[in-house]
Amino acid sequence: MSVRAKLVISLAALSISYPAFAQSSGQPIVAIAQIDDNAGSGQSKTLTQMMLTAIAASQKFRVMERGQLDVLEQEQLRARSGQVTSRNGGQVGGFQGADYLIYGTITTLSVSKKSDLGASLGLALLSGQNAQPQNCYSGEVTLSLDIRITDGATGQIRYVKRIDEKKKAGTICGEGVPQVNATELLRSAADKVAAGLVTTVYPIKVANAQPDGTLMVNYGEGTLKVGDYVTVFRAGEAVIDPDTGKAIGSSEERIGIAQVTDVQSSFSKAKGVAGFEYPAQTRDIVRLSTSDDLNAYPKAKLKQKR
Repeated sequence: MSVRAKLVISLAALSISYPAFAQSSGQPIVAIAQIDDNAGSGQSKTLTQMMLTAIAASQKFRVMERGQLDVLEQEQLRARSGQVTSRNGGQVGGFQGADYLIYGTITTLSVSKKSDLGASLGLALLSGQNAQPQNCYSGEVTLSLDIRITDGATGQIRYVKRIDEKKKAGTICGEGVPQVNATELLRSAADKVAAGLVTTVYPIKVANAQPDGTLMVNYGEGTLKVGDYVTVFRAGEAVIDPDTGKAIGSSEERIGIAQVTDVQSSFSKAKGVAGFEYPAQTRDIVRLSTSDDLNAYPKAKLKQKR
């Protein structure tokens, strides 16, 4: 049976009148609206806290806490009863002031095991001829998470992704299931959720292009890792919707691929390894390289990470 996670909404260090504070701060507010635990793992609360930490660490957003939601809900109840006038104009739902809402479902958190013949033979040799033979097993833990991030005002889906994380478990001999600490998988998933949100709202950009080809980009820990390949794009002309007249994007030109060489808390450095017939510039857009990006430079013989 699936286990429903409690609604968790967090707002760090904000006063009761947080909508006005949020507007003055200039930073969007993010709320984790719901994390369902269909796997029955009991890890939804832990994952929620890890996501809030990862999002806050980006320094791009403010996060909404459960305590502030409770205050707002009580205020709305009093407003509906006529005791007070709500600052939200009688609206209900508890999400006024949250610019982005995160919904997630833990679909899998499991450990599998398979026979480890080498370990079994090694144990038999160590135990001697008269010992009772035991089978040994290695294992693997798998975490699967479905994530959806929506615009708090319009309900439009801004980001959707299935995240799959795997980690090898230790070998055991005899009965039982290989044990593994799932913390690393949960934190890695949380970092990916934060990176997906942040880079959707604020694309990674070149902050400084140095003469030797080193690029400084405006994201660091939690978004990029040393060794990552990133592709640099130059934004072109705005693309206008012919029906509405609104800008819906811009044309882009792929300039080249760089590899991350250094990661700090709020910025990273990368070195060009392919392309760049003309140099990158400040405000060029940076994204993690896809297979198509890497295949666009076959002569560079880049080793695609698995």
